[in-house]
Amino acid sequence: MTGPVRILLWCAGLALAACLVTYPLYANGYYLALGISVLYFTILATAWAMFSGPTRYISLATVAFFGLGAYTAAVLGETMPWPVVLLAAAGVGALTAAITGLSTLRLSGIYFVIFSFGLAELIRQLVIWYEVNIHKSVGRYLFSAVTQDVLYWQLLGLTAVVFLVGWMLGRSRYGLALRAIGADETAASHSGIDATRIKLGVFILSATFMAVTGAVMAPRWTYIDPAIAFNPTISFQVVIMALLGGAGSLFGPVLGVIPLVLLFEVLTATLPNHFSIVLGVIFVFIVMALPNGVIGLFGAGRWRVPAGGPAAAPARAGDAPLLAVDGVSKSFSGLRAVDGVSFTVTPGEIIGIIGPNGSGKTTLLNTLSGALRPSSGTIRLGGIVLNGMRAHQIARLGLARTFQLVRVMPDLTVAENVAAARLFSTTNGSGATASELLDLVGLGKLQEAPASELTYIDQKRLELARALALQPRLVLLDEWLAGLNPSELETGIALIAKLRDRGLTIIMVEHVMDAIRALCSHCIVMNAGSVIARGAPEAVLSDPKVVAAYLGGDDA
Repeated sequence: MTGPVRILLWCAGLALAACLVTYPLYANGYYLALGISVLYFTILATAWAMFSGPTRYISLATVAFFGLGAYTAAVLGETMPWPVVLLAAAGVGALTAAITGLSTLRLSGIYFVIFSFGLAELIRQLVIWYEVNIHKSVGRYLFSAVTQDVLYWQLLGLTAVVFLVGWMLGRSRYGLALRAIGADETAASHSGIDATRIKLGVFILSATFMAVTGAVMAPRWTYIDPAIAFNPTISFQVVIMALLGGAGSLFGPVLGVIPLVLLFEVLTATLPNHFSIVLGVIFVFIVMALPNGVIGLFGAGRWRVPAGGPAAAPARAGDAPLLAVDGVSKSFSGLRAVDGVSFTVTPGEIIGIIGPNGSGKTTLLNTLSGALRPSSGTIRLGGIVLNGMRAHQIARLGLARTFQLVRVMPDLTVAENVAAARLFSTTNGSGATASELLDLVGLGKLQEAPASELTYIDQKRLELARALALQPRLVLLDEWLAGLNPSELETGIALIAKLRDRGLTIIMVEHVMDAIRALCSHCIVMNAGSVIARGAPEAVLSDPKVVAAYLGGDDA
């Protein structure tokens, strides 16, 4: 961007800001009320998109937090200073979001949508019960000295704060983590991202803005009852506005708020009995015609990949074997998929795990990486017991993995996939950069390409680069060489050998026996969940029990 263009944009921004600040001085009562509606829906839609946009958790709980803020203002507004009232509303919204988020954010898809809608109704019913049985009244009066002008300026200031926080979040590693969670939460967790904590934190932040908005808006109504404060239409309007403008962009929701506030104003006056029907039609249109919102039509740019060092590394024991698996079993409703498996791994070696399909190999890797908890036995990495740890904690200890069914974060670029893991690794910043890792796996020229557009083989390469971005001590490769043609297989074997020569320890589940022979110093054979042979590859591959496991007893 050239200097004159930048100056022109700054001047335009300052002119717009001046117009917005002075708007109450020249707008009449109707247009001022319209401006207030635009501002408070902008805050709600932007706060909603702050969490739901990147994570794709469609929340219908907006009105729950908005209503709690309004009722907090109604209860405290005449007895406490207004700044204290706003702080109290923020606290009530944050506390409610924290309590509900700890349980609900483990849900996803339609289950989360239903629960969030039910949460709004539950809170409304609780408020009604309290008002009728404790307060002995249906609603409350709020007499405040807050004028329409002051209300507008409060909302304008809150809008600026929401945009500032959203901008800072989007440029931080937590913003990238949110988008990684939305793209593939399992892959994000195995990249060292604490999905639950990050989702909860941003959910609380979003709810806090909604609650404060409700408190700011409370004086506008004078009389507040549950039907006004907890009107479920507000939640649906906010979702539709955010989706129309584009929930994946910071300023996208504004592009949905402005036209829809004007449209709803007309519909309320002309078709009051058909408002819900029109709302539903608009939602269907957005989903069918504008899946990325209006801003998607302009090819909105991606967030900048955030800079910053990796997370702090926990202490690691150095005397114990790198990995010690002792009597590990995993059962599913009585079916024992892994049965008493034990082995150790020393630094710098490649261990092969082979066996027929259904023998428990991938289930074993899932228990090692935290995707599953072992039913019995003990897993130690560098002397640290992994039992009970979650996937992101194990990844940060230095155990990375790829998946049998390749998992990349499709909505992120190639560089962002690697950066998501690099920013949450536990190294001190040393080691290969993201660009160097992509060059290592042959994706250096595709850094800005969306991961969804990569070929199957390139997605495998990206998955390996993402695992290496954690700067791990141990990598689990789950059939990483599967599906490669002969030349690609030769390149893949050479790459794994190069990683071994750099001191990386690898456990590989593989059906390509040429790779097992070429790479592995030790081999473990599983069948029906148990280890039936172990030793050098040539020895175990000629073992009659192994041949029988692959071919069947009669054929052997």
